[in-house]
Amino acid sequence: MSNGEKHVPKRIGRKTTPDASRRKFLKGTGALAVTGTLGAGSASAHGDYGNRVVGYYPSYAGEYTPADIPFDKLTHLNFAFLDVQSDGTVSVADSADEDLLSELATYDDTGTVFLLSISAGWYSGTFSDAASTAARRQRFATTAVDVMERYGFDGLDLDWEFPDGSVRAEDPHNFTLLLKACRDELDARFGSWTHLTMAGSPNPNIVDDAYEVGTISEYLDHVNVMTYDYHGSWSSETNFNAPFEAPTASSDFDTKHHMQYWAGKPIAKDKLVMGMPFYGRSYSGVASTNDGLFNSFDSSTSVTYSEVVENLKPQSDYEYHWHSDAKVPWLYSAAENTFVSYDDVSSISNKASFVKNNGYGGGMCWELSQDSSNTLITEMHDTLHV
Repeated sequence: MSNGEKHVPKRIGRKTTPDASRRKFLKGTGALAVTGTLGAGSASAHGDYGNRVVGYYPSYAGEYTPADIPFDKLTHLNFAFLDVQSDGTVSVADSADEDLLSELATYDDTGTVFLLSISAGWYSGTFSDAASTAARRQRFATTAVDVMERYGFDGLDLDWEFPDGSVRAEDPHNFTLLLKACRDELDARFGSWTHLTMAGSPNPNIVDDAYEVGTISEYLDHVNVMTYDYHGSWSSETNFNAPFEAPTASSDFDTKHHMQYWAGKPIAKDKLVMGMPFYGRSYSGVASTNDGLFNSFDSSTSVTYSEVVENLKPQSDYEYHWHSDAKVPWLYSAAENTFVSYDDVSSISNKASFVKNNGYGGGMCWELSQDSSNTLITEMHDTLHV
């Protein structure tokens, strides 16, 4: 899930004893109702969240601590990440993460669903190994739910990038079996109130190759579609990190069309959650033609929204531009030959409005600590729920 080259399009705290009163209550009622500013109708087995607001919170968030998380703006918080080994064992990475999870477990009265996200990195093969046999899949499910239970969390999120057959031809089906093993383990231990989600590629080629959508949709509460990392250091010219619509009429390689592609699959539309990046891309060595857009570059790196608004945008030589088709902004500095693509309040609002007005399941961000002001997650929430 992290920003970086791992999303190249396929050819695109403290030790405490958690107070589990909230989740004991939720388990007892068989539902997870959202209250207060989030709003809810009658709850289904896993809760009626209307438009979900999903925020990933990485273990390396640093100065952005659990106390900084705006739980009143989130329906779901995904801790990133738990580790997985080739034999299927899922575990907490280290003692620092254990402390952080223990601290998060004390926030048990927020109304937010807490999920543990599991990752093995970009095409590492480890996830493929872990899903390759029934015994390993069961070990994965058992150990993952063990960690979930230890910290009083509400479910699991799987971030396998990607089970498209590149490592093993059987990976797409093995991923289906892995999700079933997790769903079965969750239901056997806790009943149907727990949650199971996944991070999914936006790329139609990967969607077709990696996911048995009609089957896995039965096991999943929702899919976090990673509609970002469309362009970066792997690209031949500057372009947008997460365009709502492609900036050239001849392309449909963009957020809007890829959400529509998912919606054409055999999965409920309200199970599809649009990913929105709280980071962008900075390109150096960019000529001033078109204010830096569609030009060659020397190098590229990721830049957080906080870095953009605190360090770049205030500088007089960084000029703000808005693309009327892509519906995202960019900055360009002729003095520094630097082009910066990112999302801001206006682009997040547009994407969230699209989600709300077209029956999708909500919005997701990667990731919360990249906007320490919580400006973007507030905009996402307010657009979806006001």
